[in-house]
Amino acid sequence: MSNVHIFFADTETTLWQEVAANIAQEGDLFDYTAELIQNGYHMQLDIEIDLGGGFEGGFQSTTMTALVPNHTPLRFALHEQDWLHELGKLLGMTDVKLGDPELDAAFIITTNDVTALRELLLPDAALRQTLLRHQQCRLTLAPASHEAGADVYLTFSRETALTDPAELREVYHALFTLLRKIAPLPHVTT
Repeated sequence: MSNVHIFFADTETTLWQEVAANIAQEGDLFDYTAELIQNGYHMQLDIEIDLGGGFEGGFQSTTMTALVPNHTPLRFALHEQDWLHELGKLLGMTDVKLGDPELDAAFIITTNDVTALRELLLPDAALRQTLLRHQQCRLTLAPASHEAGADVYLTFSRETALTDPAELREVYHALFTLLRKIAPLPHVTT
């Protein structure tokens, strides 16, 4: 595991200036972990690149995970529409429709509260566009385990290494926006 880089800032602009400078300094991001702290919210960024070797294939992944500071009853998962998930729908997996033709076509969506998820995702055009640019992602709001009282996490994951700071910031901004809507902290301003 790489060193964990810790960044703390009051504004997203300052935070991402620091992250971008660090990424440029690091160069190769084969195993990169950063703790991003802004206005009381904590998000972890993990980038993994394994080139493989010999007969082994490599893999890549990007994950951003944030502990949701206040428990919310809302749960959801958005993941790409592909043949495997289409098969799952045939076998009974529920795919809800939000009423947005682009999002509904791009993702299989599961939730315990369709109305709350609609209110969370649909009014924000920038958030919707970020999700549509990352249709191969998985976005979840779910507890870490099935145990009562388990911590709830908002997680973006993609089986590609996102290494461009501007693209990473776009994903961060989407998650930070969701966090503030899902679990507003009383002292946080935007």
